[in-house]
Amino acid sequence: MSLTMHLHPLASFCWKPLIALYENGTPFDVVIVDLGNEQSRAAFLRLSPAGKMPVLRDEARGQTVPESTIVIEYLAVHYP
Repeated sequence: MSLTMHLHPLASFCWKPLIALYENGTPFDVVIVDLGNEQSRAAFLRLSPAGKMPVLRDEARGQTVPESTIVIEYLAVHYP
């Protein structure tokens, strides 16, 4: 799978891009970020040094896209 969404399921700002992905039928994987787990937090901060969530990783394009609105705009352009 080329798209991976890194998120926390209880963070409401993570829901907006999830809705966009599901509505568009875009296939993607989910990685649940556990900020209480040192390894999970470190892996997430490598993707998003500012700690902004959610983060979409697009392996096919080599892009890492943070924040819900930016993720939705990215999806609209590259996965219409």
